Amino acid sequence: MSFSTYYMHLIFARIPSLLNSDLILYIVPALTILILFLSLKIMFFNTPKLRKAK
Repeated sequence: MSFSTYYMHLIFARIPSLLNSDLILYIVPALTILILFLSLKIMFFNTPKLRKAK
């Protein structure tokens, strides 16, 4: 078992049984895709308007 899997089990073990351990397989990729999407949105669509160098 990798370190990240071990620590995820420690974290999610403290959450009440409303969250199934299989739910980790859906939450982590969803969060990853959400962070990636927000990063790309900030980088390409909300770029700051820079002044031209003289």
